[in-house]
Amino acid sequence: MSVPLLAVRNLSVRFRLKTGQTLQALTDVSFEVPAGETLGIVGESGCGKSTLARTILQLVTPTQGTVEWQGQTLNPHDKSSMKAYRRAVQCIFQDPLDALNPRMTVGDIVQEPLLALRPELGKAAIRQRATELLQAVGLESGMHNRYPHEFSGGQCQRIGIARALSVEPQLILCDEPVSALDVSIQGQIVKLLADLQRERHLTLLFISHDLSVVKALSQRVLVLYLGRIMEVADTARLYAKPLHPYTRMLLAAIPLADPLQERARLAKITVGAGELPSPLNPPSGCVFHTRCPQVAAVCREKVPALREIGDRQVACHYAAF
Repeated sequence: MSVPLLAVRNLSVRFRLKTGQTLQALTDVSFEVPAGETLGIVGESGCGKSTLARTILQLVTPTQGTVEWQGQTLNPHDKSSMKAYRRAVQCIFQDPLDALNPRMTVGDIVQEPLLALRPELGKAAIRQRATELLQAVGLESGMHNRYPHEFSGGQCQRIGIARALSVEPQLILCDEPVSALDVSIQGQIVKLLADLQRERHLTLLFISHDLSVVKALSQRVLVLYLGRIMEVADTARLYAKPLHPYTRMLLAAIPLADPLQERARLAKITVGAGELPSPLNPPSGCVFHTRCPQVAAVCREKVPALREIGDRQVACHYAAF
């Protein structure tokens, strides 16, 4: 049995607030990502997606559980292994302009990770690599000495992608990388990421609240709700037949261009009502029960286990094919 590139084991994250309250951001999250896969991570705002990303990047310390890289548990106190991990795992951020230092030229921005993590290459080779990367993401080499404010949002995100690629990572964590862009530009960035993933044999974690974007890029999808995994499945199967009521709710929010098809589709899907509960006071039992159209007494009392159902994992007492 092959060792996954990345594995998250029983991960929980709690934050103690100044008010004395405890915010439960993640609870018992476990999944594996094999090399070369794109895993989509979806859910509404406040479901724990960004906390999960920061924990994987070792920017947040988990309350319990572990993150494993190539079969080895990460040790934040081991400087040597953490430096190697920083080089192997890079990130693309949500707001492309805010993610770039306005006082640095584009060339310097792309070179910065190399100077920090691969200084042995030498300044000339690093500068040449930065130029090649800008061209690889669709920008002209003459843009090397310009500043971020001189670029559009889509161009800034291309610069962020070039920076993430600079140290030749194995995995790139994409945290809502297209949500701040126009719809027409979103498609271009998604296509660029798909091309780069195939050409460079990258592994991607693609975090989004937009399931239509995730569908275009991911081989598998993990659905988060209030810090817990609700469903994990192959992308095509999940979109064709979602088993968890929350997954069905998210899919119901994806509009179709044809109004007749849209009405027919919505007529077949039961949509949960209400708003996301506060993670400061999560519901008992199944955390989705306050919005679930098929709620029963057991849902209010018992937390459903994430269990194998056919070709996927589902955390629902009544989920079945």
